[in-house]
Amino acid sequence: MATDAADAPAGRGILRERGFRYYWTARALSLVGDYAFRTAFATHIISVSGSASTLAAATAVLLVPSLVFYLVGGAVGDRTRSRRAVMIGADLTRFVVLLLIAGVTYWTSSVALLVVLAVLIGVADGFFQPVSFAYMLEITPKEKLVAANSALSVGQQIGLIGGPLVGGFMVSLAGASATFAFDAATFLLSAILLLLIRTRRNAGEENGPGAVEADAAAEDGAPAEPVSGIDRLRQVGADVAVAGRYVAGLRWLLVSLVVGACTNAVYAGVLDVSVPLIMAPEGTSEGRALGTFYALQGIGALAGAAVLVRLTVRRMGPALFAMLALMALSLAATGLIGNGVGALAMAFTYGIGLHFFNSIFPSLLQERVPESLLSRVGGLAFLGFNGLMPLGALLMGPLVTTFDARGAAVWAGLAAALASLAALLSGDVRRLTARSPEPDTGAAPDPADGDKDAVAQL
Repeated sequence: MATDAADAPAGRGILRERGFRYYWTARALSLVGDYAFRTAFATHIISVSGSASTLAAATAVLLVPSLVFYLVGGAVGDRTRSRRAVMIGADLTRFVVLLLIAGVTYWTSSVALLVVLAVLIGVADGFFQPVSFAYMLEITPKEKLVAANSALSVGQQIGLIGGPLVGGFMVSLAGASATFAFDAATFLLSAILLLLIRTRRNAGEENGPGAVEADAAAEDGAPAEPVSGIDRLRQVGADVAVAGRYVAGLRWLLVSLVVGACTNAVYAGVLDVSVPLIMAPEGTSEGRALGTFYALQGIGALAGAAVLVRLTVRRMGPALFAMLALMALSLAATGLIGNGVGALAMAFTYGIGLHFFNSIFPSLLQERVPESLLSRVGGLAFLGFNGLMPLGALLMGPLVTTFDARGAAVWAGLAAALASLAALLSGDVRRLTARSPEPDTGAAPDPADGDKDAVAQL
């Protein structure tokens, strides 16, 4: 990975911008709650069922809804008058559902009811993620996208540190229901912070992407005609198809999504099934051990951020997949080492790779994809990276039964490392480099042309 020292990191002062600061804080708070939920969810199911297969199946079901709604959320994000309003609605939905989950786990031990309610959280997430991805361009200048994404990754790691630690202690001392209630409170605070953001586009919420058609109709003096539900579904399908054709024309992006889907399936299975069984085989009573493992991932990512802020990554493709391989090998080593200090060191190493990947890949998309397509392409990217995660979690059940939790982590991690390194066989990936933003000519990009100029310059 070739890098040059940056004379003045573009991210200097990014959190001084009020809109981004509120957005960053909202995301960090909700992520603290998410990772606390993750610890409570896994240890609660281990305590109630004591079954690796039950934990694997519950985790797999939990991952499905967001995948189903990523494409819908992306289409909504590119047409809505207010992306911010969609995000606030998703946060408030998760707030209400988590309060219900807290009550359910307090009064019953039903895993099925817990999972059914948790599915609704995934639906809301399916709208929030692609919409928030495009919303970044409303609060962040393009020349600061790498810095902003790096800051978001730092926020994610703060959540990954604080969330598991809070979750581990809360679930050990107060139980799962209290931890779920804590997660609900973080989404309420997130919604409030998003409501405080003011940008040129949400002043009155009149200038969002979805206002284009209405503005054109107003100029023609014609009132907007009502659109039927079937026509809206057709439009969503057409919008997604445009984004699909765009992605299909970019070989580096297709390779990234295919390899990312395979490796993320492994990460979901190992981190959500094998690792809880390795670190907390007795369930909630050992929640602090599992929380510490997850927290060390966040600390490692902060270390990665400290390195990345001093570097300018030139060879983006090799850097991306080297980091994926590092993450995979760290999980394989966790299986070899087992529960102990060595496993915590591997969690730290995993976090370093995670921060690099989470900073570089989104910046590539945000720089190269036309803004009119960004929510949809972002939705496809979320779907591509996360599409096989439910299968990875589900398959980890029989793998643990066959090899035990440690053996399953070793074999799955090695397979993911090989897949990551195989991506470098693609010349388009190897030639994927950073580039300076092009001047804005005011001309609208043709979606059919995709990233032809970008490909030519790789």
